[in-house]
Amino acid sequence: MNASARHERMTARRAGACALFLALAGCASVADAPRGSESAAARPKPGPAAPVFLRGDVLGRDAAALDALLGAPALVRREGAGEFRRYALADCALIVILYPDESGAPAARHLEAAAVRAGAARPDLDDCLARGLPGGR
Repeated sequence: MNASARHERMTARRAGACALFLALAGCASVADAPRGSESAAARPKPGPAAPVFLRGDVLGRDAAALDALLGAPALVRREGAGEFRRYALADCALIVILYPDESGAPAARHLEAAAVRAGAARPDLDDCLARGLPGGR
């Protein structure tokens, strides 16, 4: 065998060895992937938590029932026949206005959400109620 043929044969063997090494390296990287990664990506994400309070939980209640549900109000102000009550919720203030019902008993008739900090955007009422009280519930 001449030197040129021997050189071509050695080059072919090296190329084959490199190809085999690359193929094995590719298999190893797939085998090293975490087993739970594919199933974790395919698992659905949990939905949002159920709202803590809804409008219907607050509307129609008298002052004592509101305090039992929401705790003591941060502010109470009477204006004419109405009563303004502000409750501290998780990250907003809940404004409840009580007006007398048909029998003359004051009950929650109007709800609003207010920002806790001056200048902050006014929060959505349903979002405010849904997050509940500070520290949970």
